[in-house]
Amino acid sequence: MKYPDFIVKINDFLDKINLNLYTVLLGIGIIVLIEYVIYAFEKKNGYSRVATNKFLLFITISLVAAYFSALFFDAVFHYFQTGIFKFETITYIGGFIGGIVVFVILVYCFYREERKNIVKILNIIIPGVVLAHACGRLGCFTAGCCYGRPTNSIFGIYFPAGTNAYIDGLRVPVHPTQLYEVFFLIVFFFVLVYVPKVKDYKFSSYLIGYGIFRFILEKYFRGDRRGLLFNLPPSLILSIVMVAGGIGILIFTLYQQKTKLEE
Repeated sequence: MKYPDFIVKINDFLDKINLNLYTVLLGIGIIVLIEYVIYAFEKKNGYSRVATNKFLLFITISLVAAYFSALFFDAVFHYFQTGIFKFETITYIGGFIGGIVVFVILVYCFYREERKNIVKILNIIIPGVVLAHACGRLGCFTAGCCYGRPTNSIFGIYFPAGTNAYIDGLRVPVHPTQLYEVFFLIVFFFVLVYVPKVKDYKFSSYLIGYGIFRFILEKYFRGDRRGLLFNLPPSLILSIVMVAGGIGILIFTLYQQKTKLEE
């Protein structure tokens, strides 16, 4: 497949105003997340505007925390590779973990009425996170970061000059792992929203489903290695952590449901 020429032209235009498609798509992703959250809380779950605004404030703070967490994790990953600890790029799973932890703390400490509903709230929010993530991965494709391993398959894409893959020295077609992930995330969004059996388990389903997908992506397709931890790519290890966390939350949710039925 040929790398789209229009992406190069758009980036050339945006460069004149110190922007790029990666940043624009990240911004669109945040807007999509916010719009989805408002719709999900107010239209689908009957929360008041005041309650929704409170959650939006928590989400905003959590997004800031997620950014710094993503910077920190990625700096650690690169330290494993180069021995230099430097804040430069970001990594999704590291940001996700930091953002979720901060959000849960905020709800627990500053919205006591909803303490017992934290898993329910995460279930409401997570489809919006999936959509925002898909936008972000499209941004990765335009920047040529998070690229895959060299391939001779029909899916291989040669990233042109100016992209991260080219800067890293790749002059052959590679797996467009960013697009693989976009496709997975869009399909996963519809599963989370429209499959009734996952209604009460959206967050745990996301952790397990995305964790497994990301494990496979890291193990067999990703090519931008950022150091090793226990002789494994750090994101692969974090994928295992996501799956384990998802299983734990699923067991907890099922236990709660069983307890309510017995009361």
